[in-house]
Amino acid sequence: MAASGLNASTYDREGRSHIAALADYAMQLMEQMKYINEHSFNNFQMKIGLNMGPVVAGVIGARKPQYDIWGNTVNVSSRMDSTGVP
Repeated sequence: MAASGLNASTYDREGRSHIAALADYAMQLMEQMKYINEHSFNNFQMKIGLNMGPVVAGVIGARKPQYDIWGNTVNVSSRMDSTGVP
């Protein structure tokens, strides 16, 4: 999972360039997957779900802390990924 614009230094309220950067990242991942398939004789497939909206972020875990994000925005994006066509 990836997110952009989570803090004041990366959030672009007017131009929304953080959203374009995330979409660019997704497209580059797809291009890289094509390259991997061509050079490894595999047929990996990828599904990507993009959604825009508010999220809640934080660190969870006492022994192995991990950064995570939650919210309806994350859930919808996850559902687009899990139910979408590669």
